[in-house]
Amino acid sequence: MLAGFVLLVGNPWVNTELAVALSSSGSAARVVDVVLSYPSWHVDVDRAGPFLFWFANLRTVLFVLLAVAGLSRVSRWVSETAGLFVATVGLTALSAVVAGLASGVVMVALLDPGASLPYLIPGQFEDFFLSRLSSSAMFGVLFGSVLGAVVALQRRGPVNRERRAEAPKSLW
Repeated sequence: MLAGFVLLVGNPWVNTELAVALSSSGSAARVVDVVLSYPSWHVDVDRAGPFLFWFANLRTVLFVLLAVAGLSRVSRWVSETAGLFVATVGLTALSAVVAGLASGVVMVALLDPGASLPYLIPGQFEDFFLSRLSSSAMFGVLFGSVLGAVVALQRRGPVNRERRAEAPKSLW
């Protein structure tokens, strides 16, 4: 489900249409915009620019790798449904935050300030990293809640119904 979401919603052609649709939005649509645009990836460096191209692609790859590695082990760690939901939300949020911050650090360290100018203002690195932290955490919690609900509902066992007691057969 995670990889399908990233491949479908992170698609650069879908993201272009979503950005246009949500460009004149209020604060409620900002949440939807973050959830839908966070796992974006790009295929054309000339169209996106070198900073956004490498940052978004690295962030998406790191998020998918970390989330899949963590979520594949959740069912071994947690046995109850409520704990599975919380662990799934937490791991998804942690994966998104680590991916967002790590890709930001790599891009700041590797790319020259001229390539990152619209996204990263020289001398204001804390604003950039706080923005990455907030959008990553928001995406992780919101998407993790949906993913956690799906996983918890799939894991939920059938409801125990009372079985009728059958009287023992008579020996006569």
